[in-house]
Amino acid sequence: MGGSGLIATAGKALSEPVPGFSYGRADSFRDILSADGQALIRIEIAAIEPVIPRDAVFSMEVEDGLLLRLAAGFMEYGVSASNPRFRTTVTETDVAVLTAWIGEPRETTWLKLMINGESIHFRLGELAGVHQIDERPGDLRVSVNYLLDCETGTINPADVGIDPPDGDFTVAILADTQGGDPAVPGSVATRMKIHNAFIEDSVNTVNQLDPPPAFTLVLGDVVDSQGEAPHFAVLHGFLKRLRSPVLYAIGNHESIYRARFSPGYYMEDFNNFFAAQKAMNGMELLLYSFNLGGWHFIVWPDPLRRNFWETHPHYFDWLIRDLDRNRGKPAVFMQHVPLQPIGLDPLLGYTESPTFKRRLLDILSRHGNVRFVFSGHVHIPLRASMKTAVSFRGMKLINLPAAGYRPRGFGEEELNGGPSQGVLALKFHGNEAKACYKTVTEEVYAYPDDLTEIKSEDYPLWLHEKWELPLNSNLVNGDFGRGLEGWARQYVYAEDRDPSNICKAVDHPEKDTAKALYLLSRKRGYDTPGQDRMPQSINHISQAIRINRIPGPLHFEYRIDGDNTDPESRAGAYVWLEGYRGRHKLLNLAYWNGLAYTGLGGPYGTRDAVPLRHFRLGGQEANRWYRASVDFASDFENDGLHFDSLQLDRLCVTLGLWQINDGGPQSYSIWFSGLSIGAHGFDKDAGSYTLSVSYPCPDEMIWWMGKHEPFRHIAGEHRYIRATSGTLL
Repeated sequence: MGGSGLIATAGKALSEPVPGFSYGRADSFRDILSADGQALIRIEIAAIEPVIPRDAVFSMEVEDGLLLRLAAGFMEYGVSASNPRFRTTVTETDVAVLTAWIGEPRETTWLKLMINGESIHFRLGELAGVHQIDERPGDLRVSVNYLLDCETGTINPADVGIDPPDGDFTVAILADTQGGDPAVPGSVATRMKIHNAFIEDSVNTVNQLDPPPAFTLVLGDVVDSQGEAPHFAVLHGFLKRLRSPVLYAIGNHESIYRARFSPGYYMEDFNNFFAAQKAMNGMELLLYSFNLGGWHFIVWPDPLRRNFWETHPHYFDWLIRDLDRNRGKPAVFMQHVPLQPIGLDPLLGYTESPTFKRRLLDILSRHGNVRFVFSGHVHIPLRASMKTAVSFRGMKLINLPAAGYRPRGFGEEELNGGPSQGVLALKFHGNEAKACYKTVTEEVYAYPDDLTEIKSEDYPLWLHEKWELPLNSNLVNGDFGRGLEGWARQYVYAEDRDPSNICKAVDHPEKDTAKALYLLSRKRGYDTPGQDRMPQSINHISQAIRINRIPGPLHFEYRIDGDNTDPESRAGAYVWLEGYRGRHKLLNLAYWNGLAYTGLGGPYGTRDAVPLRHFRLGGQEANRWYRASVDFASDFENDGLHFDSLQLDRLCVTLGLWQINDGGPQSYSIWFSGLSIGAHGFDKDAGSYTLSVSYPCPDEMIWWMGKHEPFRHIAGEHRYIRATSGTLL
């Protein structure tokens, strides 16, 4: 599994062979025990039916052993070792996950689970031999496996070559080096060559720091593509040039995109990362911490892979206990994917869920000693990094520009014209630390000591799912007479000049005493080389309503702003209706002006089990008011299902825009007003309004990635449409 030996960059950096590695599987009962001699058992409960939630009543007993702890995954079920029972609902994808810690474990230790009155029982020795036990009690699916912890731990800095500092010290952080061997099949060769050149400069920048850093951390996405061994070999050649010990954090490019983590505790898809890490510093860890100079450092894994956190729930418990042991020390937390809001569409879906972020931030802030949370992943320009750096519960959350990858386009010129690539230098003086960023062109920018303090209520959808929004008995402030009161808005990144997104309550264009919501979205300005032209649908507001019966239609008024709408744009306005029973999404309908977009909401907005269905509003003419009454209950029943069978208890209404953010201006703008739900509808006097009737959206009015042009990486650009239609003569 060594490197290719090819010359990788203009700097003639040769790849260095990286010996192979295998995480392996447990071969004996002793192998499944933790470092503390306990047995960690994971229990997953899911429904066989993909859509309709099923009840799950759970209890647990342990014989010939001790149930030391019992914890839930993301959801709080109120379970504990003293109360090992709960009731919940699950679907095929919205699963319940529990972790049990068994003390004094033996091969003869019995675990007895009762699920909906059916017994599942087994000995720990049996589980060690088969890796995973699967049962189907009724309409549920139950999987049980052991959890391992040999990839987690506390390290001695000296073991990886870090010398104890004598007084003040500095550490360096490189985010998203993301280079590799351009000759590997499937690689985006041009962008990888660009990354490699900047990596070489970033390494030189670290080596020029004075004083030299105590260590350098690569904050995930060490390599590009899917963690192929030759990429790690090339990066090994670069990073070995650093004149400081090198640590790795795992990101989303260190494993194959379809990595799997079951059956049992399966970790083989991380083997190339483990091999590269071991070759660099001797470690074989995903999650680790250490103390240095009176400070505590935590390196948290974030591979951003489907089902990773559901299969590694014990990592949260590890973090809680690690922080408990070190509560008296100021701490630095380092992970690949950001926890703060960034304000671009990809950083809604191409990140962790709001529930995950809330749980992690709650753990990090519990003792008040975590001072910094550093992340990468975004490839953020330095200007945007400064603008999105915030304080939350006393913690400074800072997202770092990439050391290798060219920055995403945030619609603004970079500080001093760029480039953004470089290194974060964190300088420690006693219990204080200061973060400075040094670019490869030797410009130094200090992050402010006092960052803007934000709260979860400032952006309700940052740390909460839509089903968790406050429930109103009916639509409130549907005429926007009280501004945006009652509506939740995502954080949207705003350019300092000519913002590409506007969302505000304004005077009604035709009624002297009325208000309306005005939305505008257009392609971000200031096209920069390396811009990621990702579709944007983040400019929206949402509200949740309690329902306990078949509700009446949704009524609303709208007017397309012809002065700021390009009818040829790949863009549109939407009214998105999502229905929930508790946390389970069962209704997913969108009503469109302009072009519809299938990627609305990203992976957390459209689930395979509840696909997004599209309807077109009949009134598409600009500069005239329309009144629409959307009978969404009937629209759902047109699919051959009955609305009342869903037993919804809440409905989320979202008003927003999308545009492709590629090609021409791609502008769309609209007013909304007069929203209500009920049977009465509008007054008979329509005035200058025209009735708009909805109907299923035809295929030619729906856009998705790759429909007209393939989704391609071209020299570091993400492109969805042709840049020009001209012919080269």
